[in-house]
Amino acid sequence: MNTLLKSKIRLKHFLILSCLLFTFTGYAQEEETDEKKTSNWDLGASFQSRYIWRGINLGGNSASIQPSISYSTGIFTIGAWGAYSVGSDQLGQEADLYVTISPLDFLSFTVTDYFFPNDRLPDNDYFHQGHVLEIMASFSGFEKFPLGVSVATNIVGADKTENGDQSFSTYVEASYPINAGFVDLRLFAGAVFGDKGGYYQTEGSGVINLGIGVSKSIQITEKWILPVDAALIFNPDSENIFITFGFTI
Repeated sequence: MNTLLKSKIRLKHFLILSCLLFTFTGYAQEEETDEKKTSNWDLGASFQSRYIWRGINLGGNSASIQPSISYSTGIFTIGAWGAYSVGSDQLGQEADLYVTISPLDFLSFTVTDYFFPNDRLPDNDYFHQGHVLEIMASFSGFEKFPLGVSVATNIVGADKTENGDQSFSTYVEASYPINAGFVDLRLFAGAVFGDKGGYYQTEGSGVINLGIGVSKSIQITEKWILPVDAALIFNPDSENIFITFGFTI
């Protein structure tokens, strides 16, 4: 099967899945009670000193601007998220679409379409290549024991083995929040399995994301609060360490 035909098949699967999700969202909205029918838009941008994703440096040596927009209604959220390097190396460019369903306060399921454009190209062929479709289940824990666990698997797209088969690499992360007075801490540990295509830059599996995140909200004016965050991240598999800082508006 040639590459163009494979790309068309992947796109067809992606469009079918998206239509099903949007259809299900519309149907579910009709079934919600008045209490569940709260809807709202949200938009903002995060500025990070480095774009580190699951223990991997995706932004090169430059800071990253990460805009986002989302619409929530009931248990559903539809959104878009991006990352754009402010340097000249053109690394870390990303434009993602996602749908999240949260049937319970502590449980959610997310389908994300990752796309990595190259600003040096006049045409990125968005509808035919460069996508990775991921399904993730997230458990946030309970009030007395808030241990969070997430499992994310690539099911369609550019995460391939050398012979062109789907790799189905899976990332698993555990996190634990700690309230430390005027700051909030988060301990996290993440590992990848089945990374046969090197999507996570490993040789099949490995612990790639260990660290601690710190966040707090700074009162700028009476009505404006600025959330800031920092993280110490260690990737044991690649023997890399990162210290990042950022803020969100």
